[in-house]
Amino acid sequence: MTFEELTAFNSEHTDLRDSGGPERTVAVAGGDDEAVMGMVSAGYKAGYKAGISFILVGDGEAVEAAAAKAGADLSGAVILEPEKSLNGSEAGYCREAVRLCARGQAGVIMKGHVGTASFTRAILDKEEGLIGGNALLSHLVLFEDPRNGKPFLLTDAAINIAPDLEAKKRILFNAVTIARALDFSAPRIALLAPVEKVNDKIPSTADAAALADWVNGGGLGDAVAEGPFALDVAASAEAARIKGLKSSVAGRADIYLAPNLDAGNILYKSLTVFAGARAAGILAGASIPVVLTSRSDSQEAKRASLALALRVAARLGEVRR
Repeated sequence: MTFEELTAFNSEHTDLRDSGGPERTVAVAGGDDEAVMGMVSAGYKAGYKAGISFILVGDGEAVEAAAAKAGADLSGAVILEPEKSLNGSEAGYCREAVRLCARGQAGVIMKGHVGTASFTRAILDKEEGLIGGNALLSHLVLFEDPRNGKPFLLTDAAINIAPDLEAKKRILFNAVTIARALDFSAPRIALLAPVEKVNDKIPSTADAAALADWVNGGGLGDAVAEGPFALDVAASAEAARIKGLKSSVAGRADIYLAPNLDAGNILYKSLTVFAGARAAGILAGASIPVVLTSRSDSQEAKRASLALALRVAARLGEVRR
């Protein structure tokens, strides 16, 4: 499946038209956001025929003013003001959006005109029910490979700063869950590091070797992982051949696991800024997909991120039913 098909609002590939339930409803924390208005308009034009709708949580007057400024059509959206004691509080908007999802009234949550800290704090609140057990929130980006147009996932480029081995297992669990929702049935995982041999002075190499043993021993079911791999080997079967490595993952990876946030974020920005790669990002690990885009992301990337979240929500909803 192509990147275009995976990030389409309304096509035969999204499964949105037949998903039913709240999976097609997006709760926006802080609905008075111009970028959000662009996505609402895009969703209305392309997706409301599939039943996609928005609940814009925030101050009603501010939401309508933002819509007027952006020229957005709110015909398919509901504006929801939290109780008066919380109105005007971004923490209150975030909590209300989370509650909508926890109560099963929305299947995707999206950050609008609120701070990232307030938004993530509300999602991580154990009492609200979006994060449970040993779940860990992590960031995934779906990319279109600039070389051949094939889609792949990169994790984690935005949330976990220096994950230890156990945290990396949970990050991989999130990534494989999303990959399967996107029809990567037996995902191939490249475990990134600076070199291909375990070096005691480079902790990422030891982690990669341990993760490969865990995945290939059945830790994530039907999946295969190889590493440590430098990026050139992970992304190129020819590079692996030149270095004398036999690999079923090199040049065919569905998921790239970065060793830490520094590496993941730099790779993410390098692909988008220097290579012009198309990208769509979501947060995984909560019970529903989370859309948390950067202010510097293009409008196309923001719309693709929302469409990706809707697709994942629809597929996860099918599994739950």
